Amino acid sequence: MINRVSEAASRAMRSASRFAAARIASSDRMMELLYDQANETNFGGFAAHEEMLSDSVRVDAYHRGIHRNVKPGDVVLDLGAGTGLLAFMASRAGAKKVYAIEHSDFVDVAREIARVNGFTNIEFVRANSREFTPPEPIDVVVHEQMGDELFNENLVQNLLDVRERVLRPGGRILPARFRLFVEPVTMRPSMRVRRFWNIDLPDDIDLSGMEHSPVASRFDTRNEQTWARAGSVAATFGVPRPILEFDLNALDSVGSIPTDFVVDRTASADMIVDGTCVWFEALFDDQTVLSTSPLATNTSWGNRMYRLDQEFKQGQQLRLAVHLEQLVDASTWTVSVV
Repeated sequence: MINRVSEAASRAMRSASRFAAARIASSDRMMELLYDQANETNFGGFAAHEEMLSDSVRVDAYHRGIHRNVKPGDVVLDLGAGTGLLAFMASRAGAKKVYAIEHSDFVDVAREIARVNGFTNIEFVRANSREFTPPEPIDVVVHEQMGDELFNENLVQNLLDVRERVLRPGGRILPARFRLFVEPVTMRPSMRVRRFWNIDLPDDIDLSGMEHSPVASRFDTRNEQTWARAGSVAATFGVPRPILEFDLNALDSVGSIPTDFVVDRTASADMIVDGTCVWFEALFDDQTVLSTSPLATNTSWGNRMYRLDQEFKQGQQLRLAVHLEQLVDASTWTVSVV
């Protein structure tokens, strides 16, 4: 619009803009608080920690990554310490001092494990990481802030906050590099859950008429998102490629992460595409990679799947539009054929 607006109108527009920005900021902060509270509840007892400590893929990757990248004399911050495992590994790797930050009272368990095992250079602090500032610059931040869909434990918000406030220039985040995958997959026939009207039954019982039946539509309460059971994925539709790669050491802000992607794949064989599966890779260095791919060794992370159930011939193309509405809530993400 070229015409000059009045001063009063201009003030009103600026006020509305500030109000809109405040609402967005308030919404984002509210989401952070909700997830902080959920995480405190989810990880406040033995059950979740038993699963994570028993996950040998997870534990081995962190052991290799920390021992390869924490140097003798480093000052380390363990963000979201939980049982203190990463703090203990950092201490064993030669850290001079470790600050273990945990916002639930489960930190008492970590402190007791440290006492029993003779760790003396770890300071346990019960606090939200955004409210803690160590008395000295941090050389290395270790963390395990990754949810099933990577972002849903406030990964980016939490790590960028400590990076800006406490990490010394040239300091390191472990892990800092991530790849996010949203890949079309085919399931093992014995573990496939098809659309109601696509299910094959014996005795020539035919359900295909239910796809457009007004009677059946009244009962269509299917969830378009589900979880891939361990060992259920047989193959990807084509060669997997990450839709997103980023490095927390260099990322400007949460807002700089793109949220819309196009996935183009070519069928490697005749197959049913049951849906698109989400996983991530966390890279500690070029030799240490933690993968939650459903085709890799099972981990304590799950694999959300967006249902599709379409048949393709070898060489046929599939194009998907992926939209990440709210990074921290994958239930708001959408995957659609275009």
